[in-house]
Parts: sequence; C-alpha cells; structure tokens
Amino acid sequence: AMITWAALGMGFLSKAQCADVAPCRAALAWKGRPFKLSFCIHSASVEALDGGRISQGQRPFIQITVGDRVKKTEMGDWSREEGRWRFHETITLEVSPEDEVSIAIVCNQQYDLVVAALSLAAKIVGEVCVPVASVLPQLKMEDRDIDGMVYATPSIGFDLIKDGAKVGKATVAFETKQPPPPSRTVMGGGGPDPWCNMRDQ
Repeated sequence: AMITWAALGMGFLSKAQCADVAPCRAALAWKGRPFKLSFCIHSASVEALDGGRISQGQRPFIQITVGDRVKKTEMGDWSREEGRWRFHETITLEVSPEDEVSIAIVCNQQYDLVVAALSLAAKIVGEVCVPVASVLPQLKMEDRDIDGMVYATPSIGFDLIKDGAKVGKATVAFETKQPPPPSRTVMGGGGPDPWCNMRDQ
C-alpha cells in the first residue's frame, strides 16, 4: 500500500524551503548517532518528461543528497501503461536525525544537431526536501526471514516541486536495520505550518 506525505500531516517542501521549518522542528528533538538509511526508489512521474517524446539520452534519474554526499540511480525505464518512470533501485546513505534529504529527479540535457549530439549539464526538474526526523516515526519493525529484522516505512508518494509549483510525484520507501533513535518532546515550535503538527510517536 502507498500513502502520501500529505496524508501523514507533513506536507512537502522544495529544498529552498527546508529552512522555513526549522522553528517547528524544535518541537520534536531526536537524539542518536548517525545510521545507515536506505532509500527504495520505486517510480517517478513528471509532466514535462513524457517517455514517448524524449530521447534515450534524456531519460531521468533520481538523485539523493544529504549534506555534501550525493548518490544517483541509473536512468529510469518508461512505463507507457503506468505513465511514469520506474527505477526499483535502493540507495543507502549515512544520515543523522537532524539531517535533511533532497530527493530530486534529474534530466540530462541533450540536443541533436545535424553532425552530432550536444550534451549539456544535467538539470533538476523536480525535488522534495525531507527531514530525516519526519521519517523516523513511520519506521515499523518487520521480520524478513533471511534478512532478519528490518525497520521500514510503507511506500510514500512525494509531490515534486519546481519553482514553487507541483510538477510530479516520486514514490519512495525507507528502510534501516538499526532501531530508530529515541525522541523526546521539547518546548517550542507552533504555528500553522503542517510540519508543526508532528507528534512524538
């Protein structure tokens, strides 16, 4: 089953808006050492990236950024039946509870000239910024036999934002083999922002 980020009462943000939630995050303090978090990238759709209209070299990939650490998937495969790009890749990065993660869909820019193809720098066509602390309450323990105990979220649908407007959606799940760090409620925060409605789980 898939749930949406908005359904969790957490809204969505572009990377540029991450700083806006800092006052709210004071209401929920997480403590713990860095741990390895896996991002299970299922699929993404962007209105401007119709797989039937772009070249093979322009196929998008997903880029995960935590601080100065960046990892990328391979280019996605277009599903005409579903109208979205499928990835089915897992990226693992070391994160801390106070980190913010940028999940972006990136497209290679390529122009076919008469004599050759001109490649330009890749560009972000949509992204969402996710505080790690907002993921931790959603991690639930699962017994996966050979893999042992894993803490995982359901598949979550994130709205992708570009220049303040919704341009698409990415479906991602999160996993870790380490128990989520404990949390504690502290004074602070408040206000109408949906991030302020988070509750200690």
